[in-house]
Amino acid sequence: MFRKHTQHLQTNYFDTHATLTPARQARLEQSWAGVFYRELFCRIDEAPFAPLYVDVPSRPNTPINQLVGLEILKSGFGWSDEELFDHLQFDLQVRYALGIRDLTDEVCTLRTVYHFRRRVADHMQTTGDNLFEQVFTQVTDAQLADLQVDTHRQRMDSTQIGSNIRQYSRLHLLVEVLQRAARMLTPADQERYAPQLQPYLRESAGHYCYRLKPGEYATQLEPLGVLLGQLLTDWAAVYADHPAYQLLQRVFHEHFTVAAGEPATPITVKPAAELRASNLQSPDDPEATYRQKQGEGHWGYVLNATETCAPTNPVQLLTHLQLAPNTTDDEDLLIEAVPALQARMPVTDLDLDGGYTGPEATRVSTESHVRLHPTAIRGAQPDPDGVGLADFVWEVTDETPAQVTCPHAQTVPVQAGRADDRYCAEFAAATCATCPLRDRCPTTALSRRPVRVLRVSRRQIAVAQLRRACAETQHSPPHLRPAVEATMRSLKHPFGDERDQLPVRGQARVTMVLIAGGLMVNLRRIWRYRLAEAEKESKIAAEATPNSGVISFVPREWCRWLGRLTRLPVAAAYLGC
Repeated sequence: MFRKHTQHLQTNYFDTHATLTPARQARLEQSWAGVFYRELFCRIDEAPFAPLYVDVPSRPNTPINQLVGLEILKSGFGWSDEELFDHLQFDLQVRYALGIRDLTDEVCTLRTVYHFRRRVADHMQTTGDNLFEQVFTQVTDAQLADLQVDTHRQRMDSTQIGSNIRQYSRLHLLVEVLQRAARMLTPADQERYAPQLQPYLRESAGHYCYRLKPGEYATQLEPLGVLLGQLLTDWAAVYADHPAYQLLQRVFHEHFTVAAGEPATPITVKPAAELRASNLQSPDDPEATYRQKQGEGHWGYVLNATETCAPTNPVQLLTHLQLAPNTTDDEDLLIEAVPALQARMPVTDLDLDGGYTGPEATRVSTESHVRLHPTAIRGAQPDPDGVGLADFVWEVTDETPAQVTCPHAQTVPVQAGRADDRYCAEFAAATCATCPLRDRCPTTALSRRPVRVLRVSRRQIAVAQLRRACAETQHSPPHLRPAVEATMRSLKHPFGDERDQLPVRGQARVTMVLIAGGLMVNLRRIWRYRLAEAEKESKIAAEATPNSGVISFVPREWCRWLGRLTRLPVAAAYLGC
């Protein structure tokens, strides 16, 4: 039965925190634990997690905010489950951060944490509802409002995230999936198909491939494909809805081709060149894909992060996190992110790299009234010695070009062309005759009229505007995008793997870990900001309070000793300590 956890808001008679000295209490409040409790833990809304529990009178659930807080701490510090449980049992800061004030209170077990993760992952896979994303959105929006962070200008970047999966060879993967499918059979079917399956079930899939001689590897694929085709046909009536059968069916169609024909349908092995990056990479992570980037292979996902970057902000915070198979293009991530961001906060400018540029990205950003500031754009680069469309200044109203100004400062209206999305602009030939750039100009002189015509499409105008924005971004500081690289590292750094591999697998679980890590990144930034503000206020107060001539000669060590003796930190502070 679901029940909200609000007991941490009440002072407990057996509060261990109250037994600490005032100085230790103050230090605990100012530590990351105090900021975690105030800025994050108290803001977690537990209501969205209610569908995970039965709605009948029964034993109440373990506090949701504590379970979510544990996941955030685990991702933020890169702890193993054993380290997480040890900190929960014996670390005063961790217990304080989770609202546990009495050290003698019993806490949840690791089994409870495992069940919670499974329920959240299953809920995400069955309903598409990401509960951790809701926590991130709700907590971050409250932090942005509290700190009055300007969200109009933000920056975006993506990075490869490795899933904790084994890298299979082609034959190894097929044998492994076949072995797992054999486990779903009833005892009667296992005995029936034993003669056909026995060669592949005597040992593990890895040992099966290891014992093959170099020349035997290629010859094993076609007989295996014939066997898989036969088994899929025989098992379809009984096991078609079983996940293991569906996985076997997937890898069969990904690696083999069934030729049409009666009565026999020969099965052939697909050439390696026809295999797709979206093919199954591991039976333990069906969503993971393969991507080669800068000559290096990646198995898993791509993480796209957006954060604020206005120079006037007291602190920059992550605002949006996306996870997708690593075959997803950056442009598609931007198309998904812009409407989601604008539904929560005002966004007018985005600093990003050239991977996010493209026709659809331009269309979505124009419709959303968001200006893109790329550091580069895709496609062939224009001749640096020529005059390109990016050298013209285009004025567009409601996605329709109104007028254009050439590099020689001649402004003319833009007229609609004969075809859809085609436009032309006519420049006076007399003015163009005095232009030093006329030999390199993309305009064309007409023989019947004294004009030079520039014919363009809507897409060419959009690319020209994008190139112009790119040039302005490169030549006009401050450069706001590069700092997001450090943010991407901070999201992956707790896991300490140079291959960018997380200790979990499965899109649902990887998403939970990265969103929890993003919440911890924001918390650390807020904590540093709060410390800096406290030091600034303390310095201002010290300068505004003159010391008495008598007690100003008291040694600092004596002041600290007096403060500990009397348990009056205010007195020590007054004495300048």
